[in-house]
Amino acid sequence: MFYLSGVIIDFFLVFILLSKKGKNAADYVLAAWLSLTGLHLFSFYLFYSENYIYLPGLAGIGFSLPLIQGPFLYIYTKVQTSERGFRKPMLLHFIPVLASILLFGSYYLLSSEEKIQVFKDNGVRYQTESTINIIAIYLSGIIYIPLALRVLIRFRKSLVHTFSNTEKISFNWLLYLIIWLACIWIVILIIQEDIFIFGSAVMFVVWIGYYGIRQVSVFHQHIPLHQSVAKSIYRNASEHHSIEEVITSEVLPESPKYQNSSLTEEEAKRIHTRLLQLFTENESFKDPELTLSDLAEVLDVHPNHLSQVINSIEQKSFYDLINERRIQAFLEAVNKPENQQYTFLALAFSCGFNSKASFNRNFKKFTGQTPSEYLKSNPIPSK
Repeated sequence: MFYLSGVIIDFFLVFILLSKKGKNAADYVLAAWLSLTGLHLFSFYLFYSENYIYLPGLAGIGFSLPLIQGPFLYIYTKVQTSERGFRKPMLLHFIPVLASILLFGSYYLLSSEEKIQVFKDNGVRYQTESTINIIAIYLSGIIYIPLALRVLIRFRKSLVHTFSNTEKISFNWLLYLIIWLACIWIVILIIQEDIFIFGSAVMFVVWIGYYGIRQVSVFHQHIPLHQSVAKSIYRNASEHHSIEEVITSEVLPESPKYQNSSLTEEEAKRIHTRLLQLFTENESFKDPELTLSDLAEVLDVHPNHLSQVINSIEQKSFYDLINERRIQAFLEAVNKPENQQYTFLALAFSCGFNSKASFNRNFKKFTGQTPSEYLKSNPIPSK
């Protein structure tokens, strides 16, 4: 009943996923993954409960389905962390699954009575095929788990160059998911007890279904409300005297990362000036969902060029630049007597932070003090 309950939960999660509003590519990949995993669990249920006598063909599909886990883990991680989404070449990762099905092709051509006899004989007729299949399953885990982990690590390292708030998109749950699947593969490799393998698989289904359904798309099409205003500013102003004169003397340092870039030093200075102008005139950094792509669209420049300007001239990541501005805005706000009625956290949220943890971490990073330490050493002036 435990395995059968897992199957029911699995397909219920698939139903919820497909009923979800605003589905993205990752949701469809997850729905396919859970569907085939549910089929795999059901095939094991048929075998373990000896009900394979009723559906021997369906029970046999379980021979090859372990090979879907690695590719789905990799593809799901890739789709969740990539702006490009799902691409048809990703289907090539399922070639080993198709090869395994062909390997057991003769089984599917047997009569129902002969299929049942194969199970009763513990697969004696397919020992060679089973050995090849087991080796393929081992290799699949050894290959795909490190690949998925590499994709996630690279994505998390790149967050600071693209997003201004990273708490909701760090994908800690996806990291735990990869670790969990790695543990299942260790059980397969070392313990080799089906009852533990499939028991872990049921819990795995509940975990991935719960967090996968709750996960929102990272690469949204968010357009800041200040976009039209900012574009108007740049369209009508060739010079702006409120921007520091020091900008004109900044030199774009040489960097191996950008040595092949088409961005000239003069254009980099111009983009930097416009960026500071946007911050001064519009305080765009207070948008809690601000991304590098948002700013690039407003400035009408390529995101790679904007990233190069920030990294080279500001000598900061996009994340640090935006959050430093937010801290500066917070310090200005908190020192205004009229803001005494507001809590630190309320002012922090008004400056673009979306969590207490993010605010505290960045405050300590840029001031060297915690908010409470700052309050003690810098009392807020009275009205």
